Amino acid sequence: MFYIDHIREIFKERFKNKIAYSYVKTFGCQQNEADSEKICGFLKDIGFAFTNDPIIADFILFNTCAVRHTAQDRIYGHIGNLKKLKKINKNILIVICGCMVELEEDKNEIMSKFPYIDFICGAKSINEFPELLYQNLTGERVKKDYSMNAVQKNKFKSWVPIISGCNNFCSYCIVPFVRGREISRNFDDIINECKNYILNGTKIITFLGQNVNSYNFNGIKFQDLLKEVDKIDGDFVIRFMTSHPKDFTNELVDVLCECKHFSKQLHLPVQSGNNRILKLMNRKYTREDYIEKIKYAREKIDDLVITSDIIVGFPSETEEEFEDTISLVKEVKFFSLFNFIYSPRKGTCAANMNDFIPYKEKSERMTRLIKIQDEISEDLYSKLIGKTYRSFVEEIFEDFFVCRTESNLILKIPKKINNHMIGDTIYAKIVNAGRNVLYGECLGGKFEG
Repeated sequence: MFYIDHIREIFKERFKNKIAYSYVKTFGCQQNEADSEKICGFLKDIGFAFTNDPIIADFILFNTCAVRHTAQDRIYGHIGNLKKLKKINKNILIVICGCMVELEEDKNEIMSKFPYIDFICGAKSINEFPELLYQNLTGERVKKDYSMNAVQKNKFKSWVPIISGCNNFCSYCIVPFVRGREISRNFDDIINECKNYILNGTKIITFLGQNVNSYNFNGIKFQDLLKEVDKIDGDFVIRFMTSHPKDFTNELVDVLCECKHFSKQLHLPVQSGNNRILKLMNRKYTREDYIEKIKYAREKIDDLVITSDIIVGFPSETEEEFEDTISLVKEVKFFSLFNFIYSPRKGTCAANMNDFIPYKEKSERMTRLIKIQDEISEDLYSKLIGKTYRSFVEEIFEDFFVCRTESNLILKIPKKINNHMIGDTIYAKIVNAGRNVLYGECLGGKFEG
């Protein structure tokens, strides 16, 4: 396309034909990671190399998160540090992308406080990034589709977005406002992308969406997509995040039961164990509903690893209602939890609720929850000693390598031989366990020690 060629020529002239480096930093969720990989693919297409050092970068991009205020505060600090780099290198291009710049107030603050930013690109406009860059460089508007092919950080792990946006409007969540309503991606495009990744060595396919269970492309639903990808030949597993409990059905569990590539790992955010709080959160399920769904899934799928999210100190949550969450955690027995102390997000319904719980009390509740979950995790991990798991090598260190079991648990194995590579498949027997880590010995696969 002419405008892509034009961008290449502009940068060649701008950087006097020297190697130009781009620095991309991602904040937030896996969807942001996937978006950043697509942008990196485009930057590679127009001639950029990549660096982990912003000081030598000619192009800097921050892909931002708006889920929590703490994340935003951290991002503002990073953006502020770029001013000195702009002074050193007047040709540097600085771009802010993602969810923060979808919020009008934050977008205006960013552009007024940091005038050295060249342009912004909201989360809903990621696919228009090439056109926005062209407009910034030339002042001309162009509307031509350009398919950005992702540059993966890890060839053996592939993010595959299947649905964008969210229709749930949980009362605490800003996501529907920054990513818009649900739009399911073309079914054939997803299948072809998965086939291509697997052909090129991917071992872990992770479907992404604010609510993957809602996927519906011309009547093709999430379970149909799972069944089709499961037919692909190869040594790989399928994961997905995130599922909403209200849409997690017994029918879906039955399909997962039959999927030979399903990783036997389920992340199903419960957020609270109290029905009044769940209603205030607009979650559209009850404590009893959730427990029944977990019970059915465990009855149908052996060795299922279940993790969850919990918000502590939601507005008006009483001590007794928090105890309902504690009792649910004890009953369900999650392998791990992602816990968050509630903080209001302007623009959400919950931001208008009376948040009268002192932060000290929220923090004390969080400490208790973590302690109880640590005890549960330690017990569950210890019960895996003696079992054998297929795993994938993720990192290599001097004395050991770190794997992920197919059910997404961390596994450390001593290094005994040298012919190992990231992404290789191994089989390992668990010989010991910590609170959130397994220790094993290699039984076969590529690593026979």
